[in-house]
Parts: sequence; structure tokens; C-alpha cells
Amino acid sequence: MNVESETMKKILFVFALLALICSCATSPQSTTSSPASSAPVKPPDQPVIVDQKDSEPTFGELLSNISVSKTSFNPSQNDTISVSYNLSKPGKTSLRVYDADLGLVKIIDSDGFLESGPQSFAWDGKDLDGRIVPDEAYFFIIYVEGKSGDKEVYDPTLFSGGVENDITTAQVDPQTFTINYIMPEIGRVMIRMGIQGGPLMNQLVDWKPRVKGAITEYWDGKDKDRLINIYQNPKFKMIITYFTLPENSVITIGNRSVDFRTYKTMVAERPQKDSPPQWRQGLSPHYPLPRTMDYSPSVSLSFSNSKGQDENGLPVLNEKTVVKVSLDDKDKSIFQNSQFEICFYLNQDFYAEDESGYTPFNWVWDLSDVEEGEHLLTVNISSFKDQIGVVSRKVKVVK
Repeated sequence: MNVESETMKKILFVFALLALICSCATSPQSTTSSPASSAPVKPPDQPVIVDQKDSEPTFGELLSNISVSKTSFNPSQNDTISVSYNLSKPGKTSLRVYDADLGLVKIIDSDGFLESGPQSFAWDGKDLDGRIVPDEAYFFIIYVEGKSGDKEVYDPTLFSGGVENDITTAQVDPQTFTINYIMPEIGRVMIRMGIQGGPLMNQLVDWKPRVKGAITEYWDGKDKDRLINIYQNPKFKMIITYFTLPENSVITIGNRSVDFRTYKTMVAERPQKDSPPQWRQGLSPHYPLPRTMDYSPSVSLSFSNSKGQDENGLPVLNEKTVVKVSLDDKDKSIFQNSQFEICFYLNQDFYAEDESGYTPFNWVWDLSDVEEGEHLLTVNISSFKDQIGVVSRKVKVVK
């Protein structure tokens, strides 16, 4: 093992310009492309704000000094969160809790008019039905009405959140199977890993909320399907990107019974907060997308004309085979009719592509130029909203 490989095992430098998002070469001879998606990322449909005053807060006279007691808590352990604020004069107040997809979660009203001075709301992490919310990020809107009828609204989505940045340094510890990095602020994180000039092999963290401070992620050094150790590859690359959450967001933890996407299918239809009519400049294209739709789909591979399996359970292929790329059933309703760029890699080298395919996708693989033996086939499917599905399968080719 060379010195460069040993150094990489201690400190991992994440290159902001390296976009590890399934770069497909234009020909099999191309070896200079990085694993960055050549598919364009579409911006939000809403126009971008030009005049900065349009995004200034709509509070400050009646309502000020909004803060949360902590940025994460565990409702499953009867933990609560406090949202503190200050009233410059008596007023009625109402706190509304919203989830990551702008869905109303909880309404907490004050008991009549409150006196001027410091005040606070407490939230126990339960929704309108008394159910503990799934692990996710949540934000608060506060409405205030004074005795004279004057009103103010604290809505952090109008002036904060969505700014994208890269984490440029992370430490990988292969002994404890951890990746450690520092979050400068609370945000939503994406970690992608792959081979420079080759495929994306693993999306370890798929836009998950993380608090400010030291973060530890757990990883065994392998690809998504745990077939090979990609960390030991001298061309291994990783990118950590995040975008900020709205001001005073909190993250719930500890709910092992239901995830966010499942939860959203279980609850009754509730009021939805309108998206801001205009988006501020410089926002991540992922920020306005729903969490129930903006994620990496699960992908599977199957082979027709297989000659059975070898002693290790690998499909045995020869001459020609049809490779079928399919989506998991739970993802079909979201991604089935989406257009993808589909890239095929053989032993982590670019092999073939289709720039405008749909799933399920059938690819005729001519094995005449593939040597006998065991090979690793990796497929990246990239949507035009930067959602990437990754799957790898080992196969055995016989002549």
C-alpha cells in the first residue's frame, strides 16, 4: 500500500469542485471525467428575488428575540423543546409547527393576551393527533396580534435557510468505521462516495438533517451493496455538501417506529404552508423540493438469458444478456415516469450510457469484449433534479 493511500486513510480532503454525482463519459475512451453528474440540476420554478428587501423579516416591533432552547430533542423520552420570544406590549400569540414538507404539525395558542416581556411556548414533539413525529427537521411560525389590532408574523422561511455549502475537511477512521466532520450550522447533509473518473458507489447520507457542531457518521468503507471496499481504492473520492435549515429549526430523534415518508402517508390531510412566492438568490436547488420526493431511489438489476448461478451465487452470463434496471416498488409512484441519465460501469470504469432513459430500462449487454471471470457491474441513474440511484452486482462471465 503506497504512502498516498495511507495518508488518505487518516485525513480525507473533500474537494468542493469534485461533484461526485455519476459523471457519464461521452465515449468508452474517455477517462478524464469525474464522478459528477452531467445531468443539469433544474432550479426552482419560482422566480428568484432580486430586491433584497423583499426577503426581510416581517416582525421586530411587537415580536423579537426568538430562540429555541436546543436544536435537537427526543420526544420518545418525554423530552420537550422551548421556543422563547419577547413581546414589546401585550398580545395574543400562536405557535405553528411545520414539517420539512411545509405540512402543519401542531398549533399552540396562548391563553388570551399575554403581558409584555419574555414569553415561551413548549412543544413535546407530538402532532395534532397526539402522535410522536418522525425523526426530521421542524420549524416554527409565530403569529402575534396586539390589543390595537396590529399584527406581526415570524416566518423564518422568508429570510433564512437553503444556502448551500461544502464541508471541505473530514476525518475517516477505518478502525472505528466512522467519518467525523464539523457542521458550521444546522443544516441538511448529503455525503456521496465514488471513484474519480468512475461511478458513484454509495450515497451514505441522503440530505438528512444534522445539528451544528461535531458530527459522526458510521460507514464500513464499502459500496452501497457492500460488495467491495471502495475506501481502499486509490481513486476514492467523497463529497460532503449541506444546505442550511430555516432559523430556529429543531431536529427530533429517537422515533424507531416510523420514518418521515411513511408518516406522511399515515396522517390525515392537513393544511399546507404556502411556499414563499419568491426564492432568495443562491439557494440550493434541493431546498424547495419535498423531502418525500427528493431522495435517491432504490434500484435493482436483473439479467435475462442467465446460465444459472455459480457456486458463490453469482449469475453466469455469456454472449449477450438483457440487463433490466428497475426501481423499487415504493419509489415507482415518484420516479417511474421521470427521465434519467443511465450510466453503466464495469469494474469501476465507464462502459456505456443512455442520456435520456426511463425505468424500467432494458440494456442489451454484448459480452464479446468482456474477459472471462468475475466482474462488478455498477449502474448510476441520475435524474435532472440531481437524484441518483446506485446499484452494483457481481457477475461471472463465461465463454
